[in-house]
Amino acid sequence: MRDRSFRQTEKGKGHGPKKSLGQNFLIDPNITRCMVDYAQISERDVVLEIGPGRGMLTREILNSPCSFLHIIEIDKTLAPFLEPLLKRHETRTSLIWADVLTVNLKELSPSPTKVLANIPYNITTPLIWQILEHLAPMGTKELVLMLQLDLAERLCAKPGTKDRSPLGITIERMGQVQIAKKVPPSVFWPAPKVESAIVQILLDKNYDLASKRPWRRLLKVAFARRRKTLMNNLACVYDFFKDREQAYGLLKELGLSPTVRAEELNADDWQRLYEHILTL
Repeated sequence: MRDRSFRQTEKGKGHGPKKSLGQNFLIDPNITRCMVDYAQISERDVVLEIGPGRGMLTREILNSPCSFLHIIEIDKTLAPFLEPLLKRHETRTSLIWADVLTVNLKELSPSPTKVLANIPYNITTPLIWQILEHLAPMGTKELVLMLQLDLAERLCAKPGTKDRSPLGITIERMGQVQIAKKVPPSVFWPAPKVESAIVQILLDKNYDLASKRPWRRLLKVAFARRRKTLMNNLACVYDFFKDREQAYGLLKELGLSPTVRAEELNADDWQRLYEHILTL
């Protein structure tokens, strides 16, 4: 009934969800309230919302005491929903019509302290990398994101599991991540074919790690061929090691087996490996 009522209320306003943009609009106000509650927004916070859609989460953020809200939305046909809402709060809002992946987030002023978003599933991984790279060094300390459940589980994956990933390892080195709440398809319009989850990421250290090219390259190479050992993957890249023997020697020095795979290393192992490679 919630989905039908929503569609009847919005009928004739000139915009339906666009599959090409991965649009699945939140239609349950209880979920948007949950996201804002998890963020614990104070009057000191500057919030960035990405992909507001028809503004359901936007309204909840504006009901919070945040000092300023930046909004980035690619779809200008949503203007009839967003512009009247923001006009009532024009002294503390800014709306950018753009593809967020092309926006220089470092130029947002004032700089966001928190990010809230119902992220289109097709840009989730590059967008989180962008936020970590551009905004964490500028003072962003918390992300509350609606993600596809399987990606949320990959971000939280522990060492030794098949879902371990470069992005999850980087977040682990920068702070903590948790699945705050699993969300059924019925809270969206149209309902996706997969479950979703509210994910909370807290950043409290190594704020510039995601912007370091050697760190990103190390993880990319290490996970390039998951069925290969870490040593085989690293030894194939000659700007890391001149030969297989050098790679073997470093792993041995770090107390790591020559047959270890990238997914088996914990966050401290990655940090020690990274620090040693920088000295080569």
